Amino acid sequence: MKNEKFTYIDSLSEKQEIIITDTDFNFTHKASTIHDVAKEGKPTTFLKDSMHRFVKNKSSVVGGIILGTIILLAIFVPIVMPNTGSFDVSKSHLINPDGIKTEIALPPKLFENAGGFWDGTIQKNDIVYDQENDHPVGFDMRTVSNLVKSEYYLDYEGTYGMGGFLNLTFKDTLTDKTLPGDVYSYKYDYDFNFDYTFNYRFLEPTAENYSSTKYRISLITLNSGVKTYYPLTGTETIASPFTIDSGVGYVTDYVKKDTTDTLSLDVSKIMKERYGITSLTGGRINIDAYREDVATKSSIFIENLLIETNDTNTSDDVTLRQIKNANHTMIQEQKITNGDSIDMVDNPEFWKSTNGSKSCLNVKYMNCNFKYDAYEDCYGDKEMTLPAYKINEFINGGYLNYYPDTPTTDKDVLTSRYESLNTSKNPIIELIEQKGTPVYSTIDGGFVGYSLVCKVSQWKYLGYSSKPVFLFGTDGNGRDFLKTIFTSLRTSLLIAFGCSIINILFGIIWGSISGYFGGWTDILMERFVDIVGGLPSIAIITLALLYLHNDILAFIISMFMTSWMGVAGRTRTQFYRYKNREYVLASRTLGAKDPRLIFKHILPNALGTIITSSILLIPSTIYSEASIAYLGLGLKGQLMFGVILSENRIYFSGYTMYLLVIPTLIMALLLVAFNLFGNGLRDAVDPSLKGESN
Repeated sequence: MKNEKFTYIDSLSEKQEIIITDTDFNFTHKASTIHDVAKEGKPTTFLKDSMHRFVKNKSSVVGGIILGTIILLAIFVPIVMPNTGSFDVSKSHLINPDGIKTEIALPPKLFENAGGFWDGTIQKNDIVYDQENDHPVGFDMRTVSNLVKSEYYLDYEGTYGMGGFLNLTFKDTLTDKTLPGDVYSYKYDYDFNFDYTFNYRFLEPTAENYSSTKYRISLITLNSGVKTYYPLTGTETIASPFTIDSGVGYVTDYVKKDTTDTLSLDVSKIMKERYGITSLTGGRINIDAYREDVATKSSIFIENLLIETNDTNTSDDVTLRQIKNANHTMIQEQKITNGDSIDMVDNPEFWKSTNGSKSCLNVKYMNCNFKYDAYEDCYGDKEMTLPAYKINEFINGGYLNYYPDTPTTDKDVLTSRYESLNTSKNPIIELIEQKGTPVYSTIDGGFVGYSLVCKVSQWKYLGYSSKPVFLFGTDGNGRDFLKTIFTSLRTSLLIAFGCSIINILFGIIWGSISGYFGGWTDILMERFVDIVGGLPSIAIITLALLYLHNDILAFIISMFMTSWMGVAGRTRTQFYRYKNREYVLASRTLGAKDPRLIFKHILPNALGTIITSSILLIPSTIYSEASIAYLGLGLKGQLMFGVILSENRIYFSGYTMYLLVIPTLIMALLLVAFNLFGNGLRDAVDPSLKGESN
């Protein structure tokens, strides 16, 4: 371009000049041909573009992974796990077979000896300790470890108490306040040609409001309620026994309690020299506490009264009448139990009072803390008595052979009769005793009428191929909780997906028609929704259960009748939002029919919001299961996830809390995963975001 001069008149009406040279302009494509730049990238489909947007949403991907993992577990866990014993979740295992401990509420186990963490053990605290049999009450010592005991003392008797003192005083309810307090033993026939010695120890009263008094030890006979006394204490020689109806009696036979030493009475010598008798039929030991003042609580503390005799034929019987300790004496006030019935005779060890009032003081009790191995208790080796029919089952199963004969405890004889054929299935580890004489039964096809006391491997007895381990423990019905959870979840997800798909499809169709056409169509359809929606869902479920008598079918129908209306409402709202947009009006102008406008132009734009809210119908259906089961309207006992949640609500404390915590956590994961997955799905199917990479 050459230099050119231009002139113009400015706003002040003055003439101006501009000179333009060829250096004032630079051409971008100088000496080049101008053309369109080729578009970068490749064409894509709506599905690929949606998947690309979904993958870019990291939280949705995480939700999808969690959801997919749970669904895969629900599909494959019930398939790959065994189906024997507690792994058979189709039935309850509440029945205790032949003395085997039930498999109910076993704790989760993954590790061995992990210090109480996921190793099938339970920490037990403040458990009463049986001092006489040396084990925690209700627990076998083979299941106990890390045992720590602690003792404490109480002033009352109990089954698991030990020692203490017997406080003997007087009944305040007696009309005759002068009668002595007494306690006497069960009867026994004494032969004084043998030696009988009473060794006893009485203590000074230490309890508040009690003071020391005199006492008397006698042998008595009791006929028609009248006591005949043979006093053993005191120094006065009495030519004959006496009866007593008041507290006057022979006061000189009472001895003042003034020592804590152990004293002795040569009973045989006293009875022969003082009373001139060599035997006493129906004799009872009697201890009296003398009532010096009716206004005071005078008493004696009896620690023990023990009997020594050289009569070896009856020594066991006579020693049953002694006072070992206060607790032992007090809890003897009972009847002899004979199997399931009660034999109405006094316990031979029973010490009874007529006028006396006795109580326990300073009784020792023990509590303990320990780690309890529930799996050892349930599946370990245990001594059991196996009936003949069970032995015949093992013989017929090819596990063992046994040739019963006369009863015996001889190990060599028992071994000669026994042969193990299948060590992997034979539960008998050791034979201890054969009880009963065998009789051949043509009906049973083997010997009956006998039983074997054996050491038994309980897991083999229950039919397991190896000692079972339950990752999530077992539930209140004795079923493997891991398999129960995912079997139930599989059923619930199938029902929830089915109900949700039906509800979503029907709700979308209903909402599309209502929202698109509007007017009287919308008014009539909305009034119908209002009427149906106003019916209580509980009433609908109850009616369905009454008429269908099928819990699962009634539940599905009730879910369909109530859940589609939410989807329909959201769809209707979205149609009102989009149906008057320009692209919809343009399509209608070009001749598009209503179905095309609904399903091609409006619904795809509204689908994102509808899917996000509607996908939560799936966990909502599971919640509804739990509500129905909780209210007792049905589904109880069904293998459904919501029912599991409802039935395990009682396990809210203690080690069994895992029965509530584990399914609750899975439910929470499901809810979060569905929510995240639904949000990602909403963005993925939104046409307005097509082509966006983030």
